Amino acid sequence: MNAPVARFSYRAAFVRAAILLMMITAAWAWSSPASAQLGSIVISVSTPAGGSTVKGLVTVEASVQIVGTLIVQGVQFTLDGANLGAMDTTAPYSIPWNTTTTSNGSHTLRAIGRGPLGTQWMSDPVTVTVFNDGTPPAVSITSPAQDATVSGAATVSADAFDNGGVVGVQFRVDAANLGAEDTTAPYSVTWDTTAVSDGPHMLSAIARDAAGNTATSTSVRVTVVNGGPATFAPGDVFVSLEPGPVQWWLADGTPRATLTSTVTGLGEGLAFDRHGNLYVARWRADALGATGNTLEKFNNAGQSMGAVGTGYNCDPHTIAFTNTDIAYVGQAGCRKTILKFVPDQIDPIELFPAEETQGIFWMDLAPDGCTMFYTSVGPNVKRFDVCGNVQLTDFNVTALPGAFTHDLRLLPDGGVLVANGEVITRLNAAGLVVRTYQGPPESTLWAGLDLVGDGTFWAANYFTSNIYRIDLASGNIIDSFNTGTPPNTAVAVRVVR
Repeated sequence: MNAPVARFSYRAAFVRAAILLMMITAAWAWSSPASAQLGSIVISVSTPAGGSTVKGLVTVEASVQIVGTLIVQGVQFTLDGANLGAMDTTAPYSIPWNTTTTSNGSHTLRAIGRGPLGTQWMSDPVTVTVFNDGTPPAVSITSPAQDATVSGAATVSADAFDNGGVVGVQFRVDAANLGAEDTTAPYSVTWDTTAVSDGPHMLSAIARDAAGNTATSTSVRVTVVNGGPATFAPGDVFVSLEPGPVQWWLADGTPRATLTSTVTGLGEGLAFDRHGNLYVARWRADALGATGNTLEKFNNAGQSMGAVGTGYNCDPHTIAFTNTDIAYVGQAGCRKTILKFVPDQIDPIELFPAEETQGIFWMDLAPDGCTMFYTSVGPNVKRFDVCGNVQLTDFNVTALPGAFTHDLRLLPDGGVLVANGEVITRLNAAGLVVRTYQGPPESTLWAGLDLVGDGTFWAANYFTSNIYRIDLASGNIIDSFNTGTPPNTAVAVRVVR
């Protein structure tokens, strides 16, 4: 009985040992590297390159080389140890990476190849720098200046700055590229102005930074003159006509042209800015001020640049400029105020001088840049401090000979020349009347006047539309012309100096 039992135990032990050996072998097969079973792979991140800077949407790619008969099931990419998207199961292995979802700075990419039985191979790390620059550069045209007149070969220049560096500036004229992009500071291009028509054109510059951000400068308006329209010259005389046109006369009283307006409204006061552009005040053309009620600007070739300025309540009539491009506009109606326009400031500052009869009708700014001399179709020459917003005493210390006042100009000696009804009155620096001027025997209402700068002045007789040049010292009439328009149409006179 004992021998059979022993034989049975021996066989059972043998079977158990065989089964255990098979289990150990199977376990070794499942847990051992695939290279010992089927082969291996060599994997690396091929794109982007280590040490590179990336931005925006980039493609991360893996290079996979198979050694043996291994089957690769896919590649999982990781970013800083976390999965970057889903595993790519189809060669060539890659995944898009939107770097804008990642902070700027250093980051690590890896590629993990996955094989059968859960085996995997990991690439060496690839370190890249994310730099998503969302700040555009700053750019501005530095030459030519706004409203400049150019001809022939003109140099267009710009300043451009960026936190990450400017890589190029593309200049444009009227929205078309002007030459190739300039990639080296200082940024400029030579513009052959003969390639465009005479007249106004718009210049701009587009700056591009290393991150691909772009910015466009504020446009600069220039006038090209290459044998086209003549430009305003010293001594030329301009007359504003109440129906709207502005006449251009040469210094000797020869007619030059009538400027073509693009803005509706009655013609009132005139003024030049320091760049030689001419402005005409446009009284409202209807009771509500829906048309007119603005200023119209002409460049120094006499071409309309359209309406300028905002915030008028009604009837702008007179204009004055400082040498720093501050503009003052006197309004004859509604609130009857002076509007102060400061460069780069859209809304004007409203000033409130005292009026007499017709708001702020004519004015001239003293050399101090603050004292505004003005008239209000009343009996006096008034003054207002436009810097301090303070009313000053009247300039004339005694009554003027004429019933009311119109245009006035400050004289080099500190005195004032003022259109004073039927006469033109001269006051000295103390505000005392020193003489009067009269024209020929005709119905007279002196309106606009202006100094020539040689001891003479031009003045407009509103009642006859005759324009006279008068000698300051003698009072003699040196020259004259008629506007060729009906009576009661010649309003303002301005002379180019």
